[in-house]
Amino acid sequence: MTGKSWKILALLVGLTLGAQPAAAQGTGALTSKIELEKLAPATAGQAPAKSYILPDVVVPGDRIRVTLTFANNGIAPAAGLNLTNPIPEGLVFDETNDTAGFSVSTDGGKTFGALATLKVPVSGAAPRAAVAADVTHVRWLWPDAVAPGQSRSVAFFGRVR
Repeated sequence: MTGKSWKILALLVGLTLGAQPAAAQGTGALTSKIELEKLAPATAGQAPAKSYILPDVVVPGDRIRVTLTFANNGIAPAAGLNLTNPIPEGLVFDETNDTAGFSVSTDGGKTFGALATLKVPVSGAAPRAAVAADVTHVRWLWPDAVAPGQSRSVAFFGRVR
C-alpha cells in the first residue's frame, strides 16, 4: 500500500452510544472530529511540536487523532454513559491519553478490557497476547454524569494502514 492515499471520508468513524438510563436517552449529541497529526521540526533540545489539522488526504503511516464529543442537550444529567467506537478498517489503534473508564476490544466489541490483559486466538496454537493492531473497538464508561448544557470529549489515535 505504499504511496496509496486515502480520502479522509474512507476513515469516517461509526459511533454508537451504549445503554444509558431513560433520563439520558435522546438528550445528547455525539460528534466526531478526525485530524491529521503534523510534527514541526525539532529545535535544539526540544521535541518536535505537534499540531492537528483537518486533512483532505492521508497516506499509510499518517497518525490520526479521532476526537469524540458528547454534548448533553437535555434538562437532566446524562449518567452512566457508554461511549463505544469501532476502529475504522483503514486505521490501526495507536493509543489514547484519556484512560479514565477506557478499555478496548479485540473481538469485534463482544468483550472489553485493558489491552495488556487481552488474548487473541491463534489457529492450532495457544492464544497470544493482544497487541494494538488487534484492537477492533475502543470504549469509555463514564460513571460521572454530564450536566445539562455541558459536554465531554475523549480522543484516540490511530495509524493509517
